[in-house]
Amino acid sequence: MNTKILFSLFYLVIVIFSGCVLLNQDNITDLKGVVAQLQIESKELKENNAMLNKDVDSLVNSVKSLNALVQGLQSKVSFLSQNEKDLNQSSDNNSNGSKQATSVLPSSVYQSAYSDYSMGKYELAYSGFKSFIEKYPNAELAPQTQFYLGECSYSRKMWEDAIKEYQKVEELYNRSDQVVSAKLKIALCYENLGKKQEALKLFSSIVENFPKSSESLTAKEKIKAYNNVKIE
Repeated sequence: MNTKILFSLFYLVIVIFSGCVLLNQDNITDLKGVVAQLQIESKELKENNAMLNKDVDSLVNSVKSLNALVQGLQSKVSFLSQNEKDLNQSSDNNSNGSKQATSVLPSSVYQSAYSDYSMGKYELAYSGFKSFIEKYPNAELAPQTQFYLGECSYSRKMWEDAIKEYQKVEELYNRSDQVVSAKLKIALCYENLGKKQEALKLFSSIVENFPKSSESLTAKEKIKAYNNVKIE
């Protein structure tokens, strides 16, 4: 009797153990399926992130192109406006028989310097823009000219000199549309000089004070690149 009971108990233990083994195998199979699914999702996530990064890079490049286009349009508008004033002044001088009629017009000085800049003759262009500022500090083209003084130094990688010229845009023409562009270029100069904190501070200032500007988009991307955080 005791032998039969022991045999029955032994058999029951075997059955229970076998059931546990089967259960564990099922669980393992399920886990393998979950792991496989996670691996697929992880791969898809990496691919999506790669595509997103490409989109962000494309957006940054588009913003840079937009900034260049806006600056070019601002330059043309300012030049046309200045040119119109010069022509009116020249006409008045001719009517009055003034000797000033033969003098060089501000728009001509600017156009000459800008042509040199466009051809990469930055040192020569700098001299031309400097001459304009000295002769016509209150002209309509003056803010644009001061900005391009910074651009000439920036293009020659003279970061410290460029900063000084860009800072004068706000100092002398604080109501000009060129102010935010100058601030962005100052931040980029700091970046090239390895002054990360100064650059970040200025990028943040642009985002805060000029949120709707195209420069703000560039500043946000720069902040993300430094801090790897999302700026709303």
